[in-house]
Amino acid sequence: MTAAQSIRHGISGLRFLGQAPSWLALAIVVTIPLLFGAVHPIVQGAYVALILLGLGGWLLYTLPSLSGEGLSWRRLAVPIILMLYAALQALPLPLGLIALLSPARAERVAMVNDLAGAGLTLAPLGDNGIIGLQTAIFILALILLYLALTVLLRRDQRFPALLLTAIAAVGLAEAFYGLLQVMNPGIGMLWLGIANPEAHGTIIYKNQYAALLNICWPLAVAGALLHLAPTGRAAAGPRGRPSLAQRLARSLTRLQPQVPILLFAAGVMILAVLFSLSRGGILAMLTVSVLLNLLLPLSRRTRLVAIVGIVAFIGVYGSMLGLDGIVARFGTIEDYTGEFRLQIYQASLPLLFDHWLTGIGVDAYKLLSGVYLKGFPDNVLIDRAHNEYLETAIEFGLPLAALFVGWLIAGMWRSGRRLTAAPAADRPAARKARIVGIAAFSALFGFLVHGLVDFGWRLPANAVYAVTLLALISWAVAELGQNGQRREDTTAAVKG
Repeated sequence: MTAAQSIRHGISGLRFLGQAPSWLALAIVVTIPLLFGAVHPIVQGAYVALILLGLGGWLLYTLPSLSGEGLSWRRLAVPIILMLYAALQALPLPLGLIALLSPARAERVAMVNDLAGAGLTLAPLGDNGIIGLQTAIFILALILLYLALTVLLRRDQRFPALLLTAIAAVGLAEAFYGLLQVMNPGIGMLWLGIANPEAHGTIIYKNQYAALLNICWPLAVAGALLHLAPTGRAAAGPRGRPSLAQRLARSLTRLQPQVPILLFAAGVMILAVLFSLSRGGILAMLTVSVLLNLLLPLSRRTRLVAIVGIVAFIGVYGSMLGLDGIVARFGTIEDYTGEFRLQIYQASLPLLFDHWLTGIGVDAYKLLSGVYLKGFPDNVLIDRAHNEYLETAIEFGLPLAALFVGWLIAGMWRSGRRLTAAPAADRPAARKARIVGIAAFSALFGFLVHGLVDFGWRLPANAVYAVTLLALISWAVAELGQNGQRREDTTAAVKG
């Protein structure tokens, strides 16, 4: 091998190493939903190791150059506090300190000492300590994933489109699998059987499945819009206005193959959300649809065509599969299921009041629900509060839960204002960033709304996808900020 060949091979190797973090991030996003959404601790641990060692190691290697990426560590203060507190709940503390911080927890430990003669002098603050430590490590992995995605989005101009396409492909595969389960319940879920003809895909709980698809389909819509060229000036007809034939011809020339493919994928995902029979998922899907229709920079004609197209798609294919089950499902909101969830919320309040300061620990709700929740059948275990905000307050305590929810509200408000109040995009990159940012913002808003009635946050795959939305929003806001700065610099130069 000659010296020139060696140099070329070395350059190729450096390029591959430079692209390796992008492919690793894409591989994590694409594969994490496939095996029950990584709900099993072993599978979740494998992905955490990939993030910590792969993406985390790459971040440490590139740490000197990260200062120029515009990353704001202050925005990560609340997740870091949440991570540290989850770890603190897993550490053994003196019983005297526990009695001061959480008298109800100290009373349970004292009962164990009396009944079992355990003689414990140290105990964790949380009732499920080992899970708290695992959660702390998982939150650390999510923070590193957010940082890695944010850096990759800003450094590689192709990465946003690749990420959108990858997520759309995952959503389409999950949606097709779910619709097949509706048509033939005997297909099952991987190697598990399912009793009801509902769309689950590879996710065990249909509510978490619907939450995942509600993240994926808005990004598929954004991907389609990115391949739609901006409208130009058309040749005028006899009266100075383009004729119908001219407008149709212009639209067809703008239509790239990716547009109908991605819109079809979005339609299939929406259809799968409907046939998941998750009422919370369907309401969240409608919320996302309204936001997209209001916020995306589209003409009225484009909005109307999109709405008519989606409604027609759902009507035609939904009638083939049968929409009566969906209508009947919503007819039970005021019946047993809706009343049942309200009872869970009310019965969970004593659990919150007894541990309002420190919480009971991550994933400890199912351990104490049998003691605290009254008026439910003895053979029914209520393992989730079916409200992420209520359960977070019970697990972490009111002060930290209020800090976390306030952080979410402030971040969404700030991002929404910057995405919608940004100046008109005079660059293709700014237009692209605004479309992607609004789609990610709408999807994340729907995800947070869905958390009011379900527990979609608890699926590791959904947490990874929510963090991906945060990274996309952060990238879009930064791009629009650069566009606004360029406009100001140009205006100042002209005036000068």
